[in-house]
Formats: sequence, C-alpha cells, structure tokens
Amino acid sequence: MSCIVFSQFYDSVLWLGRQLSGRMSDEKIAVYAGATKSGVIEKGEFRRLNRDEIKKRITTGELRLVIGTDAASEGLNLQRLGSLINLDLPWNPTRLEQRKGRIQRIGQLRQEVLIYNMRYVGSVEDRVHQLLSERLVNIRNMFGQIPDTLEDVWVAAALRDEEEAKRVIDVVPLRPG
Repeated sequence: MSCIVFSQFYDSVLWLGRQLSGRMSDEKIAVYAGATKSGVIEKGEFRRLNRDEIKKRITTGELRLVIGTDAASEGLNLQRLGSLINLDLPWNPTRLEQRKGRIQRIGQLRQEVLIYNMRYVGSVEDRVHQLLSERLVNIRNMFGQIPDTLEDVWVAAALRDEEEAKRVIDVVPLRPG
C-alpha cells in the first residue's frame, strides 16, 4: 500500500520521515514541502530533490510513501497512492478537502482510498472533527466542495463556543434522501 501523510509543520514532516526511515530501512520516503525543503529520506539520510523529480518518482511507483506539508495539497496528482493520513488537522476545512483531493480523484487506481485523521481525544481538533464529520458529506454533495464560511466553525470550536459552531453548521440544510 502507498500513502501520503500531511502535516502543517515542516519539522513534524522531517521528524516523521526520519523515524519511519529508521523502521523501514528499505523504503525511500519522499518529503514534499517548500521548493528548497523537499527531498528523499533513504536509510535515515535526507537528500534534497527537486519537487518535479519527486512527482515523477511517485508516478513511476519508485516512491510509495510521501510525507508533506500543505505545499503538497495543491497541484499534485497522487492517484497512485491509496491512503492519506492527516497528522494534524488544518484550521480551514477547505484545506482538508484539498489534501483529500490529492488521492481521491479521477484516475485513482483503487476502488477505495483510506483516510485517517489523527487527533487527541478532547482536543480542539477532536471537537471540530466531531462537529463537522456528520455533515461534511451532505455539504460537499450540495455545494461540490466545502464552503469557506465553515472556517468559522473551526474558530468557534477552538474558542469552545460549540453552540455557535453547531448554529453555523445547521444553517446548511440536510439533503433529502
């Protein structure tokens, strides 16, 4: 199975890549970040590599594990990869949809893609995820994407104003089904 892992933070990306490289010494791990921070980790050693070369190696199947910052959430077609892990959840729900759009797209090689959203129980991300998860599918089906106004939900939940977050979510009607 092949995978992309997202984090908002370059230090987290690099740390995770090195940790995984130590456990999976035969696997080359792509780090996709800013133009000067991208590369490949092989046997624990990071080597800078052009992002276009990383894309090419993913397409050919040479690279099966990609760890990236949000620089990887736009402009990459990763339908060769079968799973996505969000190491952290972005504040903007549209950004979350952009991440998912890297692998869940036309030309995907698999019938099903796996998406994992990591979060600590009781954290801000956990509360936001709980509030939105029930409605995201309906909202996306109605609008074709997640409206930018739902960023307010994330802020309200972060401020522990869950009633306000629920109010914003409930403005969008459920699709009759």
